[in-house]
Amino acid sequence: MKHDGIEVKIEDIKNTAERHGWEFLTYQKDIYMLSFSKEDMRINVYVTKMTVATCIDHPKQGKTQMFRKNVNKFMLNRIFKNPRIHTDKGYQKK
Repeated sequence: MKHDGIEVKIEDIKNTAERHGWEFLTYQKDIYMLSFSKEDMRINVYVTKMTVATCIDHPKQGKTQMFRKNVNKFMLNRIFKNPRIHTDKGYQKK
């Protein structure tokens, strides 16, 4: 699958997640979404647009979702390493 002319491999995404201790949950082929979990957090990667949604229980705000659009491999690695990282490329929902 290609994103902005760059080949995105589902196995690469899975390997990146697993390298940071994330458990693969499911791949929803109809919407091209990979889901991962770790402790009380969840990360969904929408492969076609490389949008990454992190679902966490924020200490002050409660349960939140952060969406980051057009995530490249470098940023994806950083998100799996620290899902709370601020990228200035997204929006948050409570």
